[in-house]
Amino acid sequence: MSRETRLATRPVRPATPADAGAIHQIVTAAFAREDEARLVQLIVERGQVLISLVALSGDEAVGHVLVSPIELSERVRCAGIAPLSVLPVHQGMGFGSALMFEAIAVARGLNFDALFLLGNPDYYHRFGFTTAQVGNEYGATDAFMQLELRPGCLQGVSGTARYVSAFNEVSV
Repeated sequence: MSRETRLATRPVRPATPADAGAIHQIVTAAFAREDEARLVQLIVERGQVLISLVALSGDEAVGHVLVSPIELSERVRCAGIAPLSVLPVHQGMGFGSALMFEAIAVARGLNFDALFLLGNPDYYHRFGFTTAQVGNEYGATDAFMQLELRPGCLQGVSGTARYVSAFNEVSV
């Protein structure tokens, strides 16, 4: 078993309302500020969560990933992964990978066509993400990435991928 496969087997489960406090702490600690935690809170309050997962160390939530809608084209059903957070003391131990692999699997099971994210290409390439072929509302280039869950679904699609409004209301 490869190191990545072994690390990606960390326990992950759907987040529940009881996890809200832990998620706030995880996201705040991971980004060393509260902006991203406020983003998660806004998306949850507005009922725009598509997928919310926590990674566990024993019974303790130590990581979180949120997936919300992306508006792009009526032809494709898209979602955005953001933020992905792991408590700093647990980073580098496979919790982030486990969350990403599970988020991708759940999105595939929910029949999403493509996932998008803004992030470090060196990290996200391992999950199959490539530089996005469509624009985004932030003007990001290499850091804006896509993963086709249905191969070829983005071929011929143009336009600008737009996250839910909360992303424009919080400084992330």
